[in-house]
Amino acid sequence: MKILILGSGVIGVSAAYFLSSRGHEVEVIDRQSESGRETSYANGGQLSFSHAEPWANPSTLPKAAQWMFKDDAPLVFRPRADLDMINWGLKFIMNCTAARTQKNSVSLLRLGLYSKKKLEQLRSYSGIKFDNRREGILHIFSKQKDFDHAGEQARFQEKLGCRADIVNTQKCIQLEPMLEHAGKPIVGGIFQPLDESGDAFIFTQELAKLSAKEHKAVFHYNTTIHSIDQEGGKITSVTTDKGVFKADAYIVSLGSYSPIYLKPLGIHVPIYPMKGYSITFPTNHYTPQMSLTDGEHKIVYSRLGDRLRVAGTAEFAGHNTDIRPERIAPIVRAVKELLPKCEYDAPLSEWACLRPSTPDGPPVIGKTKYPNLYMNTGHGTLGWTQAAGSAALITDVIEGHNTEISLDGLTLDRY
Repeated sequence: MKILILGSGVIGVSAAYFLSSRGHEVEVIDRQSESGRETSYANGGQLSFSHAEPWANPSTLPKAAQWMFKDDAPLVFRPRADLDMINWGLKFIMNCTAARTQKNSVSLLRLGLYSKKKLEQLRSYSGIKFDNRREGILHIFSKQKDFDHAGEQARFQEKLGCRADIVNTQKCIQLEPMLEHAGKPIVGGIFQPLDESGDAFIFTQELAKLSAKEHKAVFHYNTTIHSIDQEGGKITSVTTDKGVFKADAYIVSLGSYSPIYLKPLGIHVPIYPMKGYSITFPTNHYTPQMSLTDGEHKIVYSRLGDRLRVAGTAEFAGHNTDIRPERIAPIVRAVKELLPKCEYDAPLSEWACLRPSTPDGPPVIGKTKYPNLYMNTGHGTLGWTQAAGSAALITDVIEGHNTEISLDGLTLDRY
C-alpha cells in the first residue's frame, strides 16, 4: 500500500519507520529542510512513560486562575478573540473533574507503557543512538501539598502496573547527589524507574535516515502543503507548492497545524497549540546525571551528552512561535535556584515550540470519516514518549488488524 504521511516530526517519522518496515511504500511531506525541526527539535528530552496525569485535573483550575496574568507562571492563557481557544478552554474545564482525570490518566498510561515496549523493540533492532539515559526520572517537590498530590497519583498508577517509588529528601539526594547543593527545600520526590531521557531531535533524524536507507521511505522536505483534497467521500490527493501527491492512504501528523488542514474536510478536532520553551546549557561538575522534574515550576532537566536541556512552561497564545524573554527568564531563575553551584549565567540556546494539545490530554489516533484518511496527532507534551506506541497503533489500524492495546480514549469519536 502507498501511504503518504503529512508531517516529519517524531510522530510522523516513527509512523514512517513502522509502516515502511512492514513493506508499505511510504512518502513523507514536511515544510522544513529536515525531519524534527519543529516541536521535536529541542524538547525537554524526557521519555516519560509513567507520566499519566493530564494538565486537565482538579488541582489545575484554582492554580490557573492565579497564573493567568503572571508572565512567570507555569501555565499562561493569553485571552484573545479566538473561538478555537475558547472552545478548547471550555472542553479543558469540563475535563478537570476527578472522574474524567482518572479516565484520561488510564488512557495515557496505557499508551505510555505500550510505547515503552515498542521503543524497546525498535531500539533492539536498529541500535539507534540518541544520548539515551535509562536511570529513570526523579520528580522533586518543594511544597508538601504538591508532594502529597503526586503521591496519590503515583499510588493510583501503581495499581495499573506502573511502579513508582515515593521517596524522602535523603533518598532524593542519594538518587541524584547534585541535589545536595539545591538552593531550595526538597520535601520529597517520586522516582519513576521505567522512564528515560535523551535527545528527541537526534532520535528523529536517525530514525528518518534508517527508514530511508533500510526501508526505502521517501522524505520530501521544503514542501508546503496547500490542501488535502477529497472527492466522492475519499481523499484523492494532497496539493503542495511542489506539486500534487497521491497515495492509497493518508496520515495527518501535522501537530498544532492539524486542525487547520482538517477543518475544510469537515473534521473538527480540538487540538490547540500549547507553547513551550527550552534552554540548553553546557554541562559542568555540578550538572545532574539523572533527569529531573521540578514539580513546583513544572520544569524538566535532562542531561544530553555534554549539554543540559531545561524545558517547561505552557503558554496559550495561538500559533505564535516567538521566543519571549519574559518566559525564558523564569526558567533561567528556576535553574539557578535548584542548581546554584552550576553558576549558569546564560544558556547556549533558547527555543520555543508549539505542542499540539488536546483538552483532555490523550492524543487522537485512528480513522476519520474518510476511509483512507487517518490521524496520528495531538500528543501535547508527550509526543516523543508516545511516538513508538502511536506508530504501532496507526500501522495496525491502517492494515485492518486488531490493535495490541485498546484505542478507548484515543480516537476522534470521544469528542
